[in-house]
Amino acid sequence: MVMKMNKTKFIQELCKRTKLEEEKCTIVNSILEDNFLIGKQNKEKVVNSIIEKLNIETTQAERIYETAMDIIAKEIKYKIRHPFKSQD
Repeated sequence: MVMKMNKTKFIQELCKRTKLEEEKCTIVNSILEDNFLIGKQNKEKVVNSIIEKLNIETTQAERIYETAMDIIAKEIKYKIRHPFKSQD
């Protein structure tokens, strides 16, 4: 079952999947909130921001970005398939 996603649960899921500390996942979340997520140029902008803020390598930043996008995509798909279902 997919859990109902809010900011806190998104950060927890990102921590679990990426094995990063909560502070770093909170920074990644704020970067994602500050940028439009669709488009190649925006992906590069987000990845570069992650590299700069977390002081990590490009491959690790891209992996974090892809993981975050996977979490978001799964939640969007669930909401489209079950728009009125309560998950509490």
